[in-house]
Amino acid sequence: MTTKILLPCLLLGLAEATAFPSCDATTTEPFFEETTTEESAPDIPLELQVQGQSGKFTLVPKGSSGASVGIRVTMDALREVDADGEAVGTSGAVKHSIQTFASQDFTVGDMETVRIGSGVSAAKVSFDSTISEIGRIGVDTYVMAQSGTVGMSNESWQVSIGDLKWNIRLWDWTWCDGSNCKKGQTEQVGAFVELDITVQNLGGGSANQGSGKSVSLGSNATLELSTQVQRDCAWEQLPVGFPSIGTQGSQTTITFRFPRFETSCLYDPVLSGAAEEMGVDVGSGTNYYYYYYSYYYTTTPAPAPDDYAVSAAAPAALGAAALCSLSAVAV
Repeated sequence: MTTKILLPCLLLGLAEATAFPSCDATTTEPFFEETTTEESAPDIPLELQVQGQSGKFTLVPKGSSGASVGIRVTMDALREVDADGEAVGTSGAVKHSIQTFASQDFTVGDMETVRIGSGVSAAKVSFDSTISEIGRIGVDTYVMAQSGTVGMSNESWQVSIGDLKWNIRLWDWTWCDGSNCKKGQTEQVGAFVELDITVQNLGGGSANQGSGKSVSLGSNATLELSTQVQRDCAWEQLPVGFPSIGTQGSQTTITFRFPRFETSCLYDPVLSGAAEEMGVDVGSGTNYYYYYYSYYYTTTPAPAPDDYAVSAAAPAALGAAALCSLSAVAV
């Protein structure tokens, strides 16, 4: 079953995703904070199609089938590996790997309107799944309704209307610790989780790796890959050599290696320029609030609260006129 996230105009509730462990504000970069709002869902001429089975999701123009145009993200495989990168937990009754996500069932959560990064409004949909009997994997997707900045204070990206940010989350993990994983008489200990993901431009644009961790998916779409991972609520560098990137035709295959964690692990790539790549005009009417928001938080001294309440009325009214409801329907 594929779930379409339509922009705009009706909200249908889906099963609520399992809660991901929260982090105290003192242990995380404040720039990454996310706030759920009571605002109407953003009116964006794109829709996100989420397959409840397989964890595959596709960003397409509204009303498109996604067969010939769009950007598709597919989770291919997952494995727990030891310090040498060798797969562990492959021979016991409880497997610590998934060779394919094709038959994996995901729970798709309700849509939320949130503000992230520098206050960027976005439509958020999350989905998650159990990995064998050893843990959970989740994906948060954010379709941007405004221009702004997202990421962490030490690694961030500029985004525009229609850009897609998505988080990969791992938690509730039972690691191979020697006693529960063996290959013959050899005890195995897990040190990392590796995840293979393929990103494809359905319009046929050629994928090419640029400088650093940027991957061009065509004429305008670019996948921005971070070298940072949030492990147990603290940001740190990914292991050397990761993410590993390979391109062929319109497809980009990425292997992430996440370090062993106690409670949770989170990674957040960004897909920019998708709307332009699909030939979709997203307009610029909702950008005004971002510029006001940036001004308010960088002006010294900052406007008094009463001044802010009055001044904010104009952009809030503009935003209300430009925003509508978001719908989630299964097809």
